[in-house]
Amino acid sequence: MITEVRSLFKNLKPTAGLLNLPIYDWKSIYTTNYDDLIEQTFKRKAKPIGLFTSNFDFGNTSRTAETRLYKIHGTLEKDVAFGDQSRMILTESDYNLAQDYREHMFTALQMDMAESDLVIIGSSLSDDDIKPLITRALQLNTKAMVGGRISLLMYQRDEARADLYRGQGINVVFGGIDDFFVQLAKRSPGPQFDYLPSDSIIENYPKLVPTVTDVKHQIDTAVPDVSRMFTGWPANYADINKGLTFERSVAANMIAQAMGGESICLTLVGASGVGKTTAGRQVLTSLTKQGMSCWEHRVDLALDSSEWVSLARTLAEDGRRGALFIDEAHMHLREVNDLVDGLSHAEISSLVIILASSRNHWKPRIKSPNIYKRGKLYILSKVDGAEIERLLSLVDTSADLAKIVETSFSGFSRAEKRRRLTDRCESDMFVCMRNIFASESFDNIILREFAELQEQFQDVYRLVAALENAGVKVHRQLIIRLLGIPMQSTMALLDNMTDIVSEYTINEKRHIYGWRGRHPVISAIIAKYKYGEVDKVVALYDQVIDTAAPSYDIEVRSLIELCNVYTGIPKLADKSVQNRLLRKIVSLIPGQRVPRHRLIRNLTDMGHYDQAQTEIRIFENDFKIDAPVTRMKIELMIARATNSLGILLEDRLAILEKAKELAVVGTRRHPNSAGVFSAYCKVGISILRYGGERAAFDDAIDKLYKAADRLADPEMNSLIRHFERLEANILSEMGSDQMEAELIGELE
Repeated sequence: MITEVRSLFKNLKPTAGLLNLPIYDWKSIYTTNYDDLIEQTFKRKAKPIGLFTSNFDFGNTSRTAETRLYKIHGTLEKDVAFGDQSRMILTESDYNLAQDYREHMFTALQMDMAESDLVIIGSSLSDDDIKPLITRALQLNTKAMVGGRISLLMYQRDEARADLYRGQGINVVFGGIDDFFVQLAKRSPGPQFDYLPSDSIIENYPKLVPTVTDVKHQIDTAVPDVSRMFTGWPANYADINKGLTFERSVAANMIAQAMGGESICLTLVGASGVGKTTAGRQVLTSLTKQGMSCWEHRVDLALDSSEWVSLARTLAEDGRRGALFIDEAHMHLREVNDLVDGLSHAEISSLVIILASSRNHWKPRIKSPNIYKRGKLYILSKVDGAEIERLLSLVDTSADLAKIVETSFSGFSRAEKRRRLTDRCESDMFVCMRNIFASESFDNIILREFAELQEQFQDVYRLVAALENAGVKVHRQLIIRLLGIPMQSTMALLDNMTDIVSEYTINEKRHIYGWRGRHPVISAIIAKYKYGEVDKVVALYDQVIDTAAPSYDIEVRSLIELCNVYTGIPKLADKSVQNRLLRKIVSLIPGQRVPRHRLIRNLTDMGHYDQAQTEIRIFENDFKIDAPVTRMKIELMIARATNSLGILLEDRLAILEKAKELAVVGTRRHPNSAGVFSAYCKVGISILRYGGERAAFDDAIDKLYKAADRLADPEMNSLIRHFERLEANILSEMGSDQMEAELIGELE
């Protein structure tokens, strides 16, 4: 049937007014048509469009596309009959199976209608398909609170029905698609225009302009604010330029490396709160003063690697150099890998990429070998002795800081100040300053500040802190949904929480505005005390998942971050509860791999091997097998061999032999995955322990050595030392007689 339907649409091409569709700045387009005419028109204008045809597309469409296309009834190109995840809705059964997607699509429509107009185009007001869509649009517009106007454009004139809709506040006009675009052309030429060359190279790349902060512009125009920095906000470029921060030792090393011209990637990792953002901004401030063009990527927006490679090529042609700072780099790792590889393959060194990430997020992810081969890794930990000296000198010489120095601290001698800071300071500048400017416990300061707020503001502060600590990307609509507060009251809330919670623009076109606290350490303190009970945390996670709108990338990223091992769902002690929450996320965003990885890992750890195997099989049906699942598949076989009760030794070794075969193939298929090489070493260790044979381990450790040399990842050296210690321990347990017999056998 699908083949027959497709045959009816052969050689269908857009024409006339429809060709003008891409030149206007639509927020979203919703269609019940199966054809690909809209996609063809956007392709002709070389303008990307985000296409949604099923739940598997949530989070997987182009993040650089400004316009989104929701195909309510599916698309000609995809159907489950041919192994796709999307389906064309032709039958009642199709309609029921696609119900979840339709509901999420209407949620997206409701969010799009906030302060935006909706044009519904159809053939006739008597059409049985158009009437429920109009009714649904009216309901959603009411829920949007600040909804826009609804207009109907119908081809067949029907004034009687039109009057009924006009009575509900809907504008009704009659005409066709061509009439529509003729009138549009009279009113607006659309957003297409030629960008004139500019002295600021970034302005010649309009796709990049809204995604970055220009460092020179910030230095020239931003206002330093030591009080905000003191209360936990990261230092801005004006603070650094005025000398209100103490220089981090690692920053000086990174500046020298960046100026050397050989490295294209400098990576700064450390725990949350140690000052990575401030250090990275110190590097860019210095590089800007030395004549380089510097930008900081806005962390909540998409990173366009191909555009940055083009900009780097232009820098090289002009004999100029630049630097791009990407904070929270693990969130853009795929694009970062593409960017570094692109620069490396083109042999371009005019653009230096500076990455910052929490070590726990950075370590387990698969990185391009060029990140280390063409760059250098820096680890930032606690404030060192030289930095404490610079901090004390800063406090002594800065009039801005002297005004807020706590009197009890200022009375100490220089040596005593140094001793106290060395003993107590293991975090970012604001934590050090809190120790200087206040004598009481840092937790107490934050909790007292919380207690002084009115109850309604405490609710918001508590929620924002808990969500941020769990990795959720907090934004205005999410707070409105979770707390049930009117949209009109949000600005009053923010006004009363100045310097505690701030709002920033993520996507003005879609009315997405992020909310954030001052610092991850502060959010962690609030979450620890206000969400100390596990039941509260679980209820919060349930609420976030149940109210999520996965058609928006920020919501998908939040759901993925909820799977974070260190602060999200996997931190819960009860794996059964974890699995329930993970299954809800998998159902909501089936096209995302991370929640499935976590679920497979949990089932393996719990000894539910059959369930884990089922999840792996479904994963392989939905996606091509990736490195993490390859690793987990190997480790599942190891767990079966070593933990299963009542099986013979020969059976354990047979399972391990199959695991070895899988591992050998895995290391060839995923040559950049430290996890797969680690799993092979685990197989070798298990065979050595149960069978006394070391050939598998020798091959695995040899491959790990070669991979470490090829990838230049310093973390792989730690893996080598770990497995060599395990090998030594097993050999010592085997006894000297067996070791001697093995040695004789090897010599023979």
